[in-house]
Amino acid sequence: MTAPQATLGRTPQHQFDVSIGCLPLRLRIPEEPLRAAASARYSAFTASHAHPFTISCNDSVAASNSDPEFSCTFGNAVLKIFASESSFAGVGNEYALDGLLRMFLSWRLLPHTGFLLHAATVVRNGRAFVFTGRSGAGKSTVASLAPAGSVLTDEISLLRFEDGVWRAYGTPFWGEFRAAGSNVSAPVAGIFRLLQSATNQVASLHPMEFLRILLPNILFFSSDLAANQRLLEILGQAVQQISGYTLDFRRDATFWEALPA
Repeated sequence: MTAPQATLGRTPQHQFDVSIGCLPLRLRIPEEPLRAAASARYSAFTASHAHPFTISCNDSVAASNSDPEFSCTFGNAVLKIFASESSFAGVGNEYALDGLLRMFLSWRLLPHTGFLLHAATVVRNGRAFVFTGRSGAGKSTVASLAPAGSVLTDEISLLRFEDGVWRAYGTPFWGEFRAAGSNVSAPVAGIFRLLQSATNQVASLHPMEFLRILLPNILFFSSDLAANQRLLEILGQAVQQISGYTLDFRRDATFWEALPA
């Protein structure tokens, strides 16, 4: 790589700022096609902050001689997180960038008492109803049956504990419903484990059972012992402070009537 190419991603016109879960990020992307695709994908999350955390994509100048705090791979792409910035290498398209960004956020949320969850989130009466489950559980179905404009995400939910309250944030990570997400948040009314059924019924979960249900649906990619211990602390706090439920639901809008007010 020539010197001009190596510094291309460091110029202002080759970067843009976003905020996901109130985490300010600056994406530096030298290649115009990838930058344009990423800018369009995350357009609803564009925001400017004084001190964003920098993510350099395919920028050799960003490589650090120090050991990363966390590293991970997504196909042929590699994520490395350092103290003041992160390096994404081998990012060939916006889908690889999206995968690395999810991995990055799962780590970056730890000091902010937050986590990523396979879940759709819908705002109803000013509160966030979070519906969790693996692929096929019904997250996209729930999103499709929600009122227009109320879906924060249909696939990956971001939860953070702030000022004594758990809040759910919209994310740009969508599923089958392809809900692009909304860059807003709302206090969490509850987390619901989805089970498709012929009838609608809600049952409360004991915290330990709630934790057992949450764990397989958490996005986390680090094998670091301290990081995993911190994640368990956060989840232990969450299941004590957030109401957990099992929701047996019909695949129509009548299930809303069964939810707690």
